[in-house]
Amino acid sequence: MSTPILHQTPDTELWQLVREGNLQAYGEIYEQYWETLYESAYWRLYDKAAAKDIVQEVFIYCWQKREQIQITESIVAYLRAAVRFKVLNYLKSEQAREKYRQLAGRELPEITHSTEETIADADLQASYRRELQRLPEKMRQLFIDSRDNGLSIREIAEKHTLSEQTVKNQLSTALKKLREGLGNFFLD
Repeated sequence: MSTPILHQTPDTELWQLVREGNLQAYGEIYEQYWETLYESAYWRLYDKAAAKDIVQEVFIYCWQKREQIQITESIVAYLRAAVRFKVLNYLKSEQAREKYRQLAGRELPEITHSTEETIADADLQASYRRELQRLPEKMRQLFIDSRDNGLSIREIAEKHTLSEQTVKNQLSTALKKLREGLGNFFLD
């Protein structure tokens, strides 16, 4: 049950309390936004258990990284963007791909994005780009060739005249560094 004082607190102030470790403020955010985040995940996945897991993971991540996360506008916009990223990561898994193959005949919901969510997406993308720029130049180029250009390990090795094992090692290290900067949240 939310306290009346916290219930009326603006998002930016509420998040600042969370950043300071205030569990009541965190509980208030959870109470206010859990249901809408769950519905958002569910309508993208049609899987209640996965939707619940994703929302829980988002809240756990936000608590664990509360001191690093900067929310200057809307908490719900940030959380919705985070849920969308987790849903996308979930859909990359083989189990989800198979489920979607079976549901191919079902009409998928139309997905719309509010201005706040678009801003939150842009903030998350900016964080990713910032962390990517922190990688050593050669490692960054290998990672971009893999993720953005869709090149295989073999193609990257040939392009940069490296062994395939070196490429694998560099990509693994790049992922580790990006995860440290962003948390495991975005990169599965």
